Amino acid sequence: MSDFFDNNPEQLAIDPAYTGSRAEAIAEGTIIDVSDLGRQVGFKWPVAMTKAVWEDSVSWSDEDSEQQVPQNQKSRLFSVVGACADYVRTRGPQADRMRFRINRIPRDGVSRGAQQRLLQVVAHPGDDGEPVLTIRIPA
Repeated sequence: MSDFFDNNPEQLAIDPAYTGSRAEAIAEGTIIDVSDLGRQVGFKWPVAMTKAVWEDSVSWSDEDSEQQVPQNQKSRLFSVVGACADYVRTRGPQADRMRFRINRIPRDGVSRGAQQRLLQVVAHPGDDGEPVLTIRIPA
């Protein structure tokens, strides 16, 4: 699958997505399947996000809430997948790669305000040639 993910050296350093089968990448935790939520927000194709997106924009613990701002992981996940769906819905599928922005509080132990993060959704064939989506951090 690496042919679908501009894997230049800069991109590989930021968020390499995955190689091999999508099923293996999900089983290994390289990408996280968020298809259930994707269907709830209107996607008809399976949706996953890279581990880098999850760690940067979704992951949040009770300790993070105590140190920073009260939030929960479920809301942060909805923010990412919902923003992606809104962007695609309002602009129409323009290409196999579309960039969109979210506002999220960085998980750094000190931030209290939201900062913008640029993300990218890539449409590509899944393991059996079916259309799938993967959300990643672009270079």
